[in-house]
Amino acid sequence: MHGPAAVGWLLTGLMGATGLYCLLRLLRRGANRADRELDASEALKGLGMAVMALPYGLGRGVPVLVWVVPFGAAAVCSLAAGLSRSQGPGHRGHHLYHGVGHLAMVYMAVAMAAAGSVGMAGMAGTAGMAGMAGMAGMAGVAGMAGVAGASGAAAGAGLPLLTGALLAFFGGYALVGGLRLIGVPGSAAVGAGPDPASPGSVTARLLGAPELPHACRMVLGMGMFTMLLAM
Repeated sequence: MHGPAAVGWLLTGLMGATGLYCLLRLLRRGANRADRELDASEALKGLGMAVMALPYGLGRGVPVLVWVVPFGAAAVCSLAAGLSRSQGPGHRGHHLYHGVGHLAMVYMAVAMAAAGSVGMAGMAGTAGMAGMAGMAGMAGVAGMAGVAGASGAAAGAGLPLLTGALLAFFGGYALVGGLRLIGVPGSAAVGAGPDPASPGSVTARLLGAPELPHACRMVLGMGMFTMLLAM
């Protein structure tokens, strides 16, 4: 991901906190298997996004297979669950959303790795030309051109049409999710059956709050939108 370091740290903190909360929800009592599957999917995506958003190129230093294998497998599982008739309508929709999100993680990882390879090749080629040139001025100009070319290649990572479609999808999802959370008429949230808030500990009530899974999905959608925009 490219962009100001402050944005990267903010995304890392927000996505990491969201992923950890979803991970902790796996420990709550009384949750059914369908809810736990959604929690696990959201935890994986949130923590993965937190690492990918790390500034100064730290996230891009992770080998691309580390992204492709787990998120590719998660995408297959989520899409299969979303198409299964054994799931309720709300669960199917959330699984399909997560399937697209996991595929988007694979897409971003591959696109950034490809852009990084092109940028490194461009810089290496320019350095060779600068070494052959006999004038320091020509070397400086060539070096500046190589750095600019590499930066342009990295900033333009991915396929514009696909990136635009994913931006529209996640931006729209985050908007609809926000409307549901504030209780706009006709936009009642559907999903993983509400966990009644029992008079237990504060932690138990927090982990079982029915609104928070919807908030997590909205936050993850906003984070994905921001990361796609910064590619």
